[in-house]
Amino acid sequence: MKKISLSAAVMSLVFSAVASATPAMTVLTVNTADPLAYAEWTKSSGEAIAKSVGAGAGGICLSSGGYYNPGELYYWHLFDSHASAMGANSYNKTVMGELKKLDVPRVVNRSDVYSVVMPSAGSYSRGDTFANWNVVVETDQPAAYMAGLQRMQAAAADNGFGDISFTGYAFQTGPEAGNMMIVVQGPSGDRVGAFLDETSSDWAAPIMAEFSGMRKLKHGFTMTCEVVYAAM
Repeated sequence: MKKISLSAAVMSLVFSAVASATPAMTVLTVNTADPLAYAEWTKSSGEAIAKSVGAGAGGICLSSGGYYNPGELYYWHLFDSHASAMGANSYNKTVMGELKKLDVPRVVNRSDVYSVVMPSAGSYSRGDTFANWNVVVETDQPAAYMAGLQRMQAAAADNGFGDISFTGYAFQTGPEAGNMMIVVQGPSGDRVGAFLDETSSDWAAPIMAEFSGMRKLKHGFTMTCEVVYAAM
């Protein structure tokens, strides 16, 4: 399957031709022998860090399956534009000062920028918790694939899964640049798992069959998350 640049192909199809900012997300992939201690640090330092880089929201996710290395976490920030995300000074005085409060060793293995190409409804508040099933995919039919995802979300809502949302991101950095990451999010791991149980049901299986012809699965991983900062 031919890999294409989603920044050119998807975004031109999904967003209006009128010039406007596209939301973006940054993610640090962190590994530590004490992931819970690192998560607690983000809860205490996350607000100061997020404000210092101009993020609209930030949070921490702990891996539960499919991780690249043990003790893996994902420290993310959402921005209103790529200009804000890529213009942020992640080594500013506030960040460096908050890092001095981190008393557990950690390694940052990746730092990635994503475009939000299929937003989900709703907003975050500090303290919100949720679970994700994230799937990295390669597709040469991005518009059709996202239309299928929207049909799946509507079908899920009609069949008792109104608390499950879908969000689509395009990698702009790293070895997956040009691919997508689809996030299936629910209030808890058991709700996301219950949705997965239904993917072979009469209402979901036909849409899943369509996906098999338009995307190649690259990697899947699960996690539990908490919002540590929200501007509103």
